[in-house]
Formats: sequence, C-alpha cells, structure tokens
Amino acid sequence: MPMRVSANVNNFQLRKRREAAYTNILLDYLLKRQPFYESVKKVFDMCLFKIDGCVTPHSLIDVFYMLSERTNAPAEYCRETILKLRAVLFVLPENDDRVLSAARNTEFADFEDSMQNESAMFAGVDYIITRNKKDFANSTIQIVTPEEFLVLVNAE
Repeated sequence: MPMRVSANVNNFQLRKRREAAYTNILLDYLLKRQPFYESVKKVFDMCLFKIDGCVTPHSLIDVFYMLSERTNAPAEYCRETILKLRAVLFVLPENDDRVLSAARNTEFADFEDSMQNESAMFAGVDYIITRNKKDFANSTIQIVTPEEFLVLVNAE
C-alpha cells in the first residue's frame, strides 16, 4: 500500500482514490522481478498523476532491509531508494490506536498484515494492491493484484 505528495500534500483532495501498495509490490518494482514488473510499473506510473499511492512505514523498513541484506546494496543506496519512493508514495500514519487495533484483530493470523489493513482503513484507502490476496481475506477493503487493479482502473 502516494504520488507527488512530497511536493504538496494538498494534492490528495484532487485525486479520486487512494491505493496502498504492499511490500511485495514495492520489491517487484524496485528489483524488476519478473513476471510481475510490467504491471507493477504501470501502477507506479499511475501514482505520479492519476492515483494516490500509499505505503506504510513498516513496508519501507522491510524494503530497506531486503535491499541491503538480500542484494548487498550499500546503506546510502537504500536510503536514496526510500526517499525516491516517498516522492511517489504517501506514507500512511501509524499510531498507538492502529497498533492496538491490529493486535486485537483476530481476523488476521499475521500481525503485519493486520497492521497494513488497519493503517489502510484508517486512511480511507480504496484498494490494497498485493500478490498475496489470501493474507487479506478478512479485510473490508477491496484486495486486488496489480493486474486486477489495472483492469478496474481502465474500466472506469
């Protein structure tokens, strides 16, 4: 689970909807993982001008870790990557209430997924974009793959 929000947060009122990108989608984009990259790139391109893309703080932490540990990228590169993501994606707020709500939510087996869901609900996100739809089976937010999202957007 932003756009050019870093330049002007008020742009949110101008866009139709908000989408949250889950960590696997961020990594598909950054690492150009096949066969996922092309559809994810289209979603990210839409975040520049058409939709409000969002991400949670812990997704950015996961991305930093994966880039540094799994690809041996230097910390400087990882930090620059996070800053570039932030220029395109809005970081959803997480607070004590969200953490407590996620911890108490027995509908999710995984706390991280519950936290993603709670942050997205609090922010009024319309879709969570992920390849792991089964992890969000109990979400009240519509869960879509990048490919499904592209079909939805093009149908409008």
